Amino acid sequence: MQKQNMTVPEGTRDLLYREAELYDSVSMNFERVYTQMGFSRICTPAVENYELFKAVNRSLMQENIYKLTDNTGRLLAIRPDNTTPIARVVATKLRNAPLVQKLCYNQHIYRVNSENSGMRNEILQSGIELVGAGGIKSDLLCIMTALDALKTIGLNFKLEIGHVGYFNALISKMSLSEEEIMDVRSFVEAKNFVSLNMFDKNLQNDVIRKLPLLYGNEEVFAEAETLAGDNAEALAALDYVRELYTTLCGAGYGEYIMVDMSMVHKFDYYTGTVIRGYIDHAGEPVLKGGRYDKLLEKFDYDVPATGFAINVCAVADALIKSGKLPAEKHSYAVIFYDTDSLNAAIELMNSYRERGLTCELSAFETLAETEEYAKAMNIETVIDLTSGKDGDKA
Repeated sequence: MQKQNMTVPEGTRDLLYREAELYDSVSMNFERVYTQMGFSRICTPAVENYELFKAVNRSLMQENIYKLTDNTGRLLAIRPDNTTPIARVVATKLRNAPLVQKLCYNQHIYRVNSENSGMRNEILQSGIELVGAGGIKSDLLCIMTALDALKTIGLNFKLEIGHVGYFNALISKMSLSEEEIMDVRSFVEAKNFVSLNMFDKNLQNDVIRKLPLLYGNEEVFAEAETLAGDNAEALAALDYVRELYTTLCGAGYGEYIMVDMSMVHKFDYYTGTVIRGYIDHAGEPVLKGGRYDKLLEKFDYDVPATGFAINVCAVADALIKSGKLPAEKHSYAVIFYDTDSLNAAIELMNSYRERGLTCELSAFETLAETEEYAKAMNIETVIDLTSGKDGDKA
């Protein structure tokens, strides 16, 4: 077999032992928070019709989507995003269900990144979608759920809040093409001051160049208000974020909250509040989300929605860097048995398990092999039911 056939595709990886357990543990902790907040689990297919993403989510470039065909030649996509398929489900199977719908998920997305970029092409996401409610209460519920989920990680974290309406209101007053707006959006989102300074347009007294500086705590509001001037739409978005910030601080979340009025996100379906979460030992945001009130309109179902997704892979990597892998697990005992003692071995194994101890049956034909296995696996106790003796083996 050729060597390249024995490696995994670029952007993917194998998870072994404690690392695999860590992924499960992180996901389960997040889901426990969601379900305790009244969210219900949903799963969508890993494969969707390609047209779903082409028609609904313009931010997903076709070259970043894994594509394949079915036996009729129809073009399919391996799920590059979780929000769009869940919007499809809500607009079809849940169209007549009562609102609001509070949905949560733990499932993978797949995206083709540039070769040798070091980015993952397979990402386990955990998140929520709150469909059918607009206004500040639903945004607060989404944000508080995100905060409570991040608390379960056990690392220091911050959650930034912003509003895409602030950026959109400022940029709308400038004579820029759609392509130029997309460029400015990406520069501001990345806080790329070099590219903004090189942008060859008169950006209305450098307003856009100052946007990435609107980051911090309560002092940001005065700076953002000055920058907005008499732009009523920008000021309305700012006031909304101020109310969110004040309410969250009053509810005891102040130490975790930051304000970032330059936050716009790459996906263009966001319409209002946007959030982004960071944790120690992670070089990228581990949580992204916000309000997307116009997305379900594209499915002929005009209802508001908000949500977020957590990158479980990035969270797990941060925990590994901080030395927070799950404790290595060892069986308490291994039982060596023969045909005559099988029933007794099963009964004994079950008795250990009822006490919360891990006990396993030997897979070997000889006691010597069983003892060698126990030594290699750090199992202290070998129980020999063929001779009626047991002993501790290092």
